[in-house]
Amino acid sequence: MDIPKYPEGFDECDRSKRLSEEEIDKKINKEIESMINYMTRNDTENYSKAFEDVLIMIDRIYEDDQTYYEISVAKQHSRAIVR
Repeated sequence: MDIPKYPEGFDECDRSKRLSEEEIDKKINKEIESMINYMTRNDTENYSKAFEDVLIMIDRIYEDDQTYYEISVAKQHSRAIVR
């Protein structure tokens, strides 16, 4: 297995942008809601999803007797593939 080194082994993620920024923002919000609902139903700790040039990552955080979701959204991120 050849694991790439950042930044040389990574490429900018520039997928075909078929959606407008407004449509992407709406889709991001819809996906976040869907992802948190899935995590709640299935008691999962993290979940990520990618589409267009967007990457959404959600982690369930347990801290100081509280539980919350931390959501990260990356547009035009870098990525590498490991085979």
